[in-house]
Amino acid sequence: MTLTMPEKLATQDEGVSALLAFVFSGAIGSPEGKGVSYALAEATATSFSWVAALQREILAPKPIVLSNGELADAVLAATGQHLASSARFTDGALSISYKITVQEHSDIAYILQLRHHGRVASMDSLMRLISTTASPQILPVPAVYPIPGEMERQEMSGMGRQITQFIPGVIASSVYPQLSHKEKLVFVRKMARAFQACWQLELPRPCLIGEVNASQAEDGKITLQIGPDRHHGLGGPFSSVREYLGAYIRSSLDALKKQQGIEEYKAQFLNRIEAFINTRLDTAIPSIVEDIPVVATHADMGPHNVIVSEHMTTDIRAIIDWEFVSSAPYASQHRIIEMLFRKPADNGFGAEYEGAAELRAAFWGAIPDWERWNQSEATRVFLEWFRFGLFMKPEWRPSDLTGEEKGDFWRENIRVVEDILTKYSIGDGAQRSD
Repeated sequence: MTLTMPEKLATQDEGVSALLAFVFSGAIGSPEGKGVSYALAEATATSFSWVAALQREILAPKPIVLSNGELADAVLAATGQHLASSARFTDGALSISYKITVQEHSDIAYILQLRHHGRVASMDSLMRLISTTASPQILPVPAVYPIPGEMERQEMSGMGRQITQFIPGVIASSVYPQLSHKEKLVFVRKMARAFQACWQLELPRPCLIGEVNASQAEDGKITLQIGPDRHHGLGGPFSSVREYLGAYIRSSLDALKKQQGIEEYKAQFLNRIEAFINTRLDTAIPSIVEDIPVVATHADMGPHNVIVSEHMTTDIRAIIDWEFVSSAPYASQHRIIEMLFRKPADNGFGAEYEGAAELRAAFWGAIPDWERWNQSEATRVFLEWFRFGLFMKPEWRPSDLTGEEKGDFWRENIRVVEDILTKYSIGDGAQRSD
């Protein structure tokens, strides 16, 4: 079943609502005493396609499992080697993976991942391009082994398979909080250089903002194209930073409207935010944001996607999960970079590590050209607006917090939102200039 809305594009959630209304209308049979089971089969720039059915009993979800035969066929097609053993490795939010060994090389292992979101053929090409253009000592990526015909298979099934080299080690997020300050300084400098290496990847011109897609020709040449943003569902691609910020902020407003369990916050801010966005946003963002560099970004290059040595936990072995690579303003990675300076927290804005100022100085000092950009007026103004979108929707606040904890939980959300709304004086119609 395909739903298209040509006059105004719908979000996936709106599409699901329309789908359920259609099915429960009786259009495909009496819904009495039944429920609807559905699965997204395909998403394009203008439509969503679902497989849907009325069922009297909705079965509990079952884990997706690949048989040894399926694993053996995949690894043989990709590597020319024969399966020796396989074991379930992870059940991630965006992927399921298996660790595979082969008969030909007992010291080599592979990871086969089922990708629900990433376009595997594009991921393979991007990772190959990065491995040939960036120093593996600075931006290491696992070797990839494309499965022949996987692009066509993923287009039909909606799920892709990616095979990469297994990289031994531990996930950095599991050890970084326990590192000494001296060790953190070493690690953040290495992360800074990894970010810089990614930002230096050459993008196609004219410079658009959106998702980076890669394809490899028969002669081995890899080309990049910029398409609509899928990571945040912003659409595009955008030809200006102001367009991008406007779409990002409007997307945050949509998320705020849908968020449950934050009624107190919504009562205080939702109407004011919506009024500001509907009446002021298009003209409020200063043109100086157009000066900010638009670069290639790994959309989620936090410590949770970095493998480090088990024995030397400041040694970066690999950057993983290249499902979403974007062409975006470099400062849009603000939240990811801040993970290096703040403790994990349920509200998304944890307390700073001891010596956080020195950690920030070490990060930017390791990449002096970007340090100058980070101190620029263009970046300051960009972050003012980007953080407005970032902190507009707070996280759900637990009900068992103490009074002080309750006040702290949304403190940064309120501060950032109030700063914008006060600066642009929603109540009296006056607008302060920058």
